[in-house]
Amino acid sequence: MNACRRASTSTGAWAYALCSCVCVVLFSGGVNLAAAQEAKTLTRLHDPVIVKTALLTGLPTRDTAGYRLYSVQQGHLSPIPFQFDERDGASEIVFNDTDAKDEFRLDENDELVFMVKDTGDRMVPGMLPATSDAAVEIEVADSLNEGRGWAYLIHFPTDAPPASPVTYAIFDSKTNQARTSFYTMEYYPGRNFFTGMRIHPSAGGTGENFLDRMKVRVNPTFSLGVTTWSPLFTEEQMTVTIDGVKNGPVRSIRRVRQSLDLSRYIPAIPNGTTYTYFYASSFVTPSRFAVPWLVLKLLREFRFIGVSDFRNNAIGMQYWDPVNSRGLPFTGSNHTGVNSSQDHEWYVVGGRAGTHLQAFVIPEQWRQWGIVRGTVFQDDDLATDREGREEEPGIHAAGYSLLNMTNLRESGVYDLAMAVIVLPRPYQPGDELQPLAMLKEPLTATVRRIK
Repeated sequence: MNACRRASTSTGAWAYALCSCVCVVLFSGGVNLAAAQEAKTLTRLHDPVIVKTALLTGLPTRDTAGYRLYSVQQGHLSPIPFQFDERDGASEIVFNDTDAKDEFRLDENDELVFMVKDTGDRMVPGMLPATSDAAVEIEVADSLNEGRGWAYLIHFPTDAPPASPVTYAIFDSKTNQARTSFYTMEYYPGRNFFTGMRIHPSAGGTGENFLDRMKVRVNPTFSLGVTTWSPLFTEEQMTVTIDGVKNGPVRSIRRVRQSLDLSRYIPAIPNGTTYTYFYASSFVTPSRFAVPWLVLKLLREFRFIGVSDFRNNAIGMQYWDPVNSRGLPFTGSNHTGVNSSQDHEWYVVGGRAGTHLQAFVIPEQWRQWGIVRGTVFQDDDLATDREGREEEPGIHAAGYSLLNMTNLRESGVYDLAMAVIVLPRPYQPGDELQPLAMLKEPLTATVRRIK
């Protein structure tokens, strides 16, 4: 987050719940276009660019209808996909089901969203459309390698030209599917876990479903006077209410309210709002984990495992993480699973059906307290944990365990996030750097009004 510390304002769709954000600095005095064109040098693929609309000052109107977003491609202005997302005073997405759902009046906490891969070269004088009356330049920079790219938000007082026809992500509430050109994810109806994943040929996959389901096992142990209580909860026991879906050209947003009911005597955990943001090549699920003081006081042990349980067509695919850098194959030969207690934040599963990286972001406080994201890799009929107790993550599974959760020192609300990024080629060491940069080394965006 060093870039955020340097900037005067930090924003982002997940800034309140995830460690990444887009940092924006506004120079409201305006800028004259450069006489010589500067070429785009930005190479990041997966990142969204998210700009708080409070920083879009000096424009003639706050009504969204007359705006278009462009980048310079091969010397010409080309429309690129963008969307405005409305947020209320509590930073919650506003879901509007009217025909004009994308047209509203901007306030200070709404968001302009586009993809970094769509930025282009810098504009030169004479390129602004004659029918426009105002524009801002958005310069996006990568602090890791000093790459830069540009986009231009332009206002048309009348007869705005067509926007980009491209739509990157859509969530279909009837089929419970999120679809992009890179992947398709399928939810179990009325729940918040996946029962299908396909990586499309355009992203290096075959389009076949290789995911059986995502599984969660939560097993807290509470001290209740002279006895203990140790319930086991699964992904199917989460209380879920789906209360919003928005489809835009750049991202599709799904919001659920969820909690895990322990009993009528103990407050539910986790408890709160979970968003999933689907982008062209990735999706991110930030969430909040509430730990009431009573739960912390009574908790004696806490076991958590979350895995992707793959189908038999995962045989031949391979698993990598920072602890297992040489790769572990899914062979179906009932070899012993791997349950490492070394902390890791990402893993990759790849093969003929496609390649994807999953990252699990936990609070830095947890890591300081000794809480570990352990490796779970399973390729036999029945998994066991480190103490030899039987688990049920499936025959071919990969994921995380949370170890040492009794080290939690404070009650309160903690921000977590899961991110899945589709890699468009077979994994090579170092391919994890760009996805992790999206989460840990945010881009910076400078907004300038064009004179």
